[in-house]
Amino acid sequence: MPKRLLSRLAGPTPILAMNCLLVLLMAQGSWDILRSIQALPERQHALEEILQGLSTILVAFGVVLQEREALLTFLKLYPHGRTPLQARVDHHCSGYGLSVILVGLFVGVAVYLIRMPDLDIVDFDPALIVLGTLLCLAGGALLARLSWLLWRERKQA
Repeated sequence: MPKRLLSRLAGPTPILAMNCLLVLLMAQGSWDILRSIQALPERQHALEEILQGLSTILVAFGVVLQEREALLTFLKLYPHGRTPLQARVDHHCSGYGLSVILVGLFVGVAVYLIRMPDLDIVDFDPALIVLGTLLCLAGGALLARLSWLLWRERKQA
């Protein structure tokens, strides 16, 4: 692929667009879970699947964000194409990428705790589903904050 196309695909605008899409996905998935919480016994497996999917998406996109600089180096776009704007974008993506990975992993842990064989002492499933949902919303909030930072960086450049 031409370097110019790769450089544009890894720039702040595509990241911003993907962040916006994922924020909407986190909000929609969380809304679906929270409005179905009353029907938990009948819908629990479906709600777990939604959380597991959102968890996977958060982790995968977090890895892409965190490793943006390494990817651009591997594609030989850096160090030659590294501008001050790109350096600031790398900095934001690295920190927020790690945060999104951690949030996604904790959503996955909540789902796994539900699916683990339990001791039949207390039913924590509703609380874990709500916790996973709140973590998905937190992941969406992190992506929204990153979008705001990237938008501000683009305007300052």
